[in-house]
Amino acid sequence: MPKPTTVTCTRCRASAPIPEDRDHRPLWEAGWRWIGSQNLFSCPPCPPVIVVDEQGRHRRGPGADAQPVAAA
Repeated sequence: MPKPTTVTCTRCRASAPIPEDRDHRPLWEAGWRWIGSQNLFSCPPCPPVIVVDEQGRHRRGPGADAQPVAAA
């Protein structure tokens, strides 16, 4: 199965290219968040699907339960 070339926000459907070298750090630094095992992604303007707490633990964020925005 081919690897995806973009990430798409689960809520608003915005997308961004995945770097060719598969290094996702630029996406994270730009504000993208994801829970890959659940195929959940959030773009910078939407509520994050995952948050990092003050002790560095990854927790489900408010965007993990957000419903997709209806297309106009």
